[in-house]
Amino acid sequence: MCSFIRGGILAEGSLVWAAARGLDHEARHILEYGLHSGPLPGINTQDSSGRTAVSYFAGNGSLDLLDALLEIPKVNFNLADNEGNTPLHFAAQAGQVEVVSLLLDRVEEIEVDARNILGFTPLMKAAIQGRTKCAKLLLFAGASPTVRDHGRGLRAEEWARYCGRYSCAEMIERHSRSKLLEKGTSSGRWGSDPSLGPQVIGGVLFPPSTLPPVTTGRGLASKLKKVLRPKTQSYNLVTHITSAAFCASTPALPAPAKVPPIVKTLIRPLTVPKLQVTSPNDIHSYTELKPKK
Repeated sequence: MCSFIRGGILAEGSLVWAAARGLDHEARHILEYGLHSGPLPGINTQDSSGRTAVSYFAGNGSLDLLDALLEIPKVNFNLADNEGNTPLHFAAQAGQVEVVSLLLDRVEEIEVDARNILGFTPLMKAAIQGRTKCAKLLLFAGASPTVRDHGRGLRAEEWARYCGRYSCAEMIERHSRSKLLEKGTSSGRWGSDPSLGPQVIGGVLFPPSTLPPVTTGRGLASKLKKVLRPKTQSYNLVTHITSAAFCASTPALPAPAKVPPIVKTLIRPLTVPKLQVTSPNDIHSYTELKPKK
């Protein structure tokens, strides 16, 4: 404790130094000393990585120290490190449920969708690590599930699937769809059109170029429609014969009164000769059947 005091004044970086090393007991004494001796110096001091005492407390789950910092004015709970990660990023990534709840409930200016330099939000960080409870808290606090990162262009739910965090991914998707239903959206789709970006299928990332192309109007169904619904008003014998072969009971077959005679001859039932079986007594010998000379 004495090393933090110089000439009766608390050293400016003492709090972040203790926080970075997980020395919660020393950090608590620094806070008490600073509060009793006047304004706490360097409350937002950043170390070489850009992290503050708040950032370390959030990631380490030091709930009581964060609660004490809430009583100190001018504490910046959104100050990011050199990579753009805020205290909420670190808390969500580490699965510190109580810390996430504290920051969301008691810090009015908290940035729920703060993005680091890679475009990751706290929700994405929680999804990547499978922190389902933290992700749920963030979603209920208004975090956006449709934001995409700058690199792969994935949403939080897609990142969870990509990393094998399927329970977390399903929770995010259920919550997102329920929000759409509350807003009266009938389509049931959320976020951007998945066909426009990469997709995660079975934990494997597929870029848009490898996705199977969508065929339009070239399948068997479209060909059948063309056969059963001629585009021109002119009569086409082959078309009507094919229509009768596909579905003789559908409205596509012309009315009986309008069917030309030639078509009737083509589609009428075929007469098959009947085979009659006789007994041996009725069969005449070959000599009897031979013509007389």
